[in-house]
Amino acid sequence: MEGIPGPGAFVYSKIVANSPFAKDFYREVVEEICARFPSGRVLDIGTGPGVIPIAMALKSNGLEIVAIDISQAMVEIAGKNAVEAGASDRVKFQYGSAEKIPFTDGSFDLVLATLSFHHWARPYECLKEVYRVLKARGELWIYEIKWDLTRENRDQLKQRYGGFLAFVITNFVRGHSSISLGKIQQVQSYQDIGFARIIPEDRGAFVKLKLVK
Repeated sequence: MEGIPGPGAFVYSKIVANSPFAKDFYREVVEEICARFPSGRVLDIGTGPGVIPIAMALKSNGLEIVAIDISQAMVEIAGKNAVEAGASDRVKFQYGSAEKIPFTDGSFDLVLATLSFHHWARPYECLKEVYRVLKARGELWIYEIKWDLTRENRDQLKQRYGGFLAFVITNFVRGHSSISLGKIQQVQSYQDIGFARIIPEDRGAFVKLKLVK
């Protein structure tokens, strides 16, 4: 499975680069990561065009960052983006999937999945793999758009981004990239994997799941 093929990967990377919604989201995620982890080793799963790893590399000198994607085209685009941003010596991109993470046990302080968890066909198996590569007390952060948007969530999107972009987000982006309350509850039921804590956080139009080893 290639994931997003070449032409689609190129189009997607351009949308991410120019969307105010995506820019705000990624900036907030990067600031949160760098505040919580001033140093350590980070793995980004489903990195796409590499926006978050590159931003982390430019913002924090204390992080060692690795990113994987099942689309070889995306890996190549992310690598080129890192070179253009002057961050190619700080972040490594390579092919890899959540079901078979190509790293040894206990390799990472933080594993990150932003807008990619909904693509995990076998989330239980993927979470077991993440658990394996996390260090003791390491954390997995999953960010997704909420499927179960409230009227308040929709109004906030409209106020921040205008009616047209809010319509696109709630009717098209959400249909492709989102997580439901039921899916969150399913993850919370995976107690036997071994995570000490599974914490959902409501972020308005987004939800964050934090799993602590």
